[in-house]
Amino acid sequence: MLNIMNVIMKIYIFILNCTLTLNLCSGFVYSRPVFACIGLTEGDPSWERSFSRWPWGVCEQLVPVKTPFDPEKWAQKTLDLYNWSQPHDSFHPGSWERVANEEMWQARMKTAFFLFDLAENMEKEQQARLYELSYNLYCQIVDTQVDYPANWDKNLALAAERLLRSGGRGHGLDSLLSRSIYHFSHYLQREPTDPQSKAIRSIITHLKKERKKLRDRQKA
Repeated sequence: MLNIMNVIMKIYIFILNCTLTLNLCSGFVYSRPVFACIGLTEGDPSWERSFSRWPWGVCEQLVPVKTPFDPEKWAQKTLDLYNWSQPHDSFHPGSWERVANEEMWQARMKTAFFLFDLAENMEKEQQARLYELSYNLYCQIVDTQVDYPANWDKNLALAAERLLRSGGRGHGLDSLLSRSIYHFSHYLQREPTDPQSKAIRSIITHLKKERKKLRDRQKA
């Protein structure tokens, strides 16, 4: 518990310090990387004209907007930022310890989510590359955990489905279909009241039909 308290105190101190970054594009000169943790203060978007936010665990690195982004290098760079060992759901609901622990767990997925979100607005070839990278990261993270946040299942299922739609990029189509079906189904078991549950069930039904068609073709 003491370790989490230290993390939270550092995070909130950093939030206070982040007020210094709000005028980054008005002559602020820096010689070291600039990071913002748990978001930037609302109401001052001036920095957005000159800086992009790249995921860095619980934080984001602010980089000049014209800096080239190499998704493969960034994915590798942020894969093992820290080794958070506190079990998921290990604190009482509503407690600040639970909130802090959840932030740390969700931080593991930030790069994968960032790449997926980036892919949504890209051209087809770049899109497939980013979907594949996002999918691979999700698989690496989820497959090494026993208990993890429910939304990880949903995110991995979506990444598998998008990669499937992009042609698979060398991944087996049956494997992608099965991944997506399994993790969508597992997500609904954990979060049956999700407002999108009806749509997710419809997707599962469609994916199962596609998998059956694929397997029937392979048998023929």
